[in-house]
Formats: sequence, structure tokens, C-alpha cells
Amino acid sequence: MHWNLLRYSCMFALLVALGASVRAEFAGSESCKACHANIYTAYMKSGHPYKLNKITAGPPSYPINTSAGIPHPPAGLKWNDISYVIGGFGWKARFLNQQGYILTGEGQQYNLLNPSHNKAPHWVAYDGKTPSSKPYTCGECHVTGWQATGPKGPHQDNLPGIHGTWKEPGVTCEACHGPSAEHLATPTKVKPTMTENCGHCHARGEPTTIDASGGLIKHHEQYEDLLASPHKAFSCGTCHNPHQSTRYAMGGYKGDEDTCKHCHNKVQIKLPSKANMACTSCHMPFAVTSAISSTIAYKGGTVPKGDLRTHIHRITRDPNWNMFTDDGKFVRLDNDNKAYLTLDYGCLQCHSDQDMDWARTHAQRIH
Repeated sequence: MHWNLLRYSCMFALLVALGASVRAEFAGSESCKACHANIYTAYMKSGHPYKLNKITAGPPSYPINTSAGIPHPPAGLKWNDISYVIGGFGWKARFLNQQGYILTGEGQQYNLLNPSHNKAPHWVAYDGKTPSSKPYTCGECHVTGWQATGPKGPHQDNLPGIHGTWKEPGVTCEACHGPSAEHLATPTKVKPTMTENCGHCHARGEPTTIDASGGLIKHHEQYEDLLASPHKAFSCGTCHNPHQSTRYAMGGYKGDEDTCKHCHNKVQIKLPSKANMACTSCHMPFAVTSAISSTIAYKGGTVPKGDLRTHIHRITRDPNWNMFTDDGKFVRLDNDNKAYLTLDYGCLQCHSDQDMDWARTHAQRIH
């Protein structure tokens, strides 16, 4: 078995074990703050704790200098009609009604302002345009201490639409470090897990396939992107501080100097006009979508632009390579399970006044 798949399997086994732990073993994230104040403070400004927000008296609140929040629930509803908000930090928000079902249909998803598109916040359809509701089964990656229970329950807060229970809403400390009541009682003897398990949630389905739709990678494929990239041996922590947000310039990305240029220190940008460009501009284009996408017209064609950067990194100049499978459902991989960014994504999302021949010539000159 490829060692990355083995690592993924081990991380999955770890999360299953954590989910099966006795509830009494959870101490709650507030207990971490006493000893880990700086880490706790930084983490509570990231998006993970806000993956699911309980509504008590009005809209959910988000850290200062991050999300502007949600002005109101979907049309025709008041906040006392909503039990939980999914997300609302960074990209979008969805809503659970007072029975715990996810609201679907036209106008049931709120898209936040996104600087990569300059689109004002707006409401869109979620899961089709027909009004309906569906059970909440997403807790494995939205909450801490998730126990899937199915339609027969028990149900969190006795809401029949929630097919599971949890210790805390949102991805808090013990979601990644494991139940820590024993660590709290005997901190020098019992240590929380430090095994990186980002891939459990930042991947869906088979880890060797990268799901796509509409010419863009789906938003939960970062780990699968990484496995198909030249950096498949890296941990996520190589480039990211896991306790800080990559969104809203909160320091979650360590920066080119401490990542790309630390290893690729002999690579130079030969074109003076591009000397100050970030490595991510070309090698991590907006080829992923979470909430917002648009279509960029360039000479001779069009390319979609998403609102998240890809982690594939590797760019090809091969004119015959199609970045996606013929049915558009997956990123295309070669016989060695390598993925490649094509020049329309790497170059022409920005250089829309040029064509593919220009990109093929100038891409080679960058370095």
C-alpha cells in the first residue's frame, strides 16, 4: 500500500476510535485555555470552531476582523426559526430549522463577500431549487465528539433532523487532539494525540480521486490534491499553522519564504515584471470552488475561476493534457497518480487578454 494511503487509513482509524470514545473522556475546549492560552486564542479566530453554530438569541457572532456575519436567516424566517447555522466564516452559511433539518431549495444558502471575485454577499439555492429539508448527518467534520445515531436517534438537543450527537458544536480542540479529560487530570502523564488528521475531513471518498464539477475541484479535496502533487510526502503542517486561519490573513499559511522558497531556494523568477509575484499565484490558482465561481473569457476560450486555491501545484505545458476526466467528475491523473494544472488555470485566469499559445511560451520563461 502506498504510504500516503496507509497514513490516510491510520488517520481514519484514529478518528473512528475518537468518535467511539466514552463521552466522559471529553473535557471541553474551555479547559484547554488555562494552559494553552495563546494557541487557544489564535484557534478561536479560525474557521474550524464555527463549522456549526448554535442559535440562541439572534445571529451567530464571528471573531473581529473576520466574517461580517449573516444579516438575517433565509427569507420568511426569523432567528427563532433556526436551531444551528453551518459555517458563516469565510465562504458561505447554511441553516438548520427548529427540527434540526438542513434547509434546502432556492435562497437557502448565504454566500459571503469574497475578495477573489468582488461579488457582494448574496443568497443562492442549496441542493436544488425545490424547497425541502434533509437530515443533518455532517457532524463527523462539523462538530467535536460526533456519534452518528441515524434516524432513530438519540438526537442532539432532541431535534429529530440531527442524526447524531456531539460534545461541542464546531471543530474544537478535542476534535483533533482527542478526548482530553485524562490529560487534564494528569497532564504530565497522559498526553493528547499529536497525530495530524486533517485528511480525514479535507478529503471525501477515495483518497486517490479528486472530485470535480463544472470545471472546478470541489472544496473538500485539499488532501487529495496534495496526494497527487509533488508534495505528497508533506504533512499539512509543513505549510500551514493548524491553529490559525488561512482566511482573513490570520497566519494559517506560513508564507512563501518559509515554505516554497525554503526548499526551492535555487529557483528564480527570470522575468523582472514577475519578480515579486507569490508562488501561489501560478502554482495554486483558484481552481476550487466552495461558494462562488465565475467564468473568465480569454482569447480563444474560457476558464472557470473558483474561490479556493488548489494544492496540485504541478503545471504542464502539454497542449494535449486535459485537466479533468471526460465526464468532468474528477481531476485527471496519469499512470503515476500525478495531477497537472493546465495553463488556462495557471496563467489565463489573470492574463485574460492572451491565449493558450502565449501562455505556453511565457510559462517556460518565468523560471
